[in-house]
Amino acid sequence: MRIGFCGEYQCTADAKGRLFVPAKMRDHFSENPTVVLVRSLDRCINLYTEEKWLAFQEQIEALPGTEARNVKRFFYASMQEGEIDTQGRILLPLPLREFAGIEKQVVVLGCGDHVEIWDELSYREYLAGSRTEDIEEILRRNGL
Repeated sequence: MRIGFCGEYQCTADAKGRLFVPAKMRDHFSENPTVVLVRSLDRCINLYTEEKWLAFQEQIEALPGTEARNVKRFFYASMQEGEIDTQGRILLPLPLREFAGIEKQVVVLGCGDHVEIWDELSYREYLAGSRTEDIEEILRRNGL
């Protein structure tokens, strides 16, 4: 079993929207450099390996028709395929950068089965509003 994406990294996007993927995360793409980028529910960009995206896509496709429409529109309309180049960079498409408010300073988070790419200020605001008590309650409700 392979450990999923983890860690928090401070990064910088260049003027063209390219971002160096942290080296520890690039290992997950060593066999297949294809990435899938989609908007997240949290105003950031989610980055998946092709394999993890296909698994998530199967779950989306299994939703009942009326529920699936909005979910499909949200994810598929924003979905972009890309590749990690030989220098370890990915291009963050402009529509996704605009959605997430990304200009230059970026925080890259490992979230198990995917990576989140946040504008640094937005991420700091999210952290300031989060409460460990809320996480504790979620864990307790789910027997963890």
